[in-house]
Amino acid sequence: MKAKFNGKCVECGESIKVGKEILKNSDDKWVHKACSDLEEELP
Repeated sequence: MKAKFNGKCVECGESIKVGKEILKNSDDKWVHKACSDLEEELP
């Protein structure tokens, strides 16, 4: 999904900008899509 708010990726420490692709990681935290340690879940 696309970020609706600016934030910070807990995996890499870089900022997450509005509109960037994000996913939740195994700790249920929002991270960059490329930083997620989980497979992307399909709806």
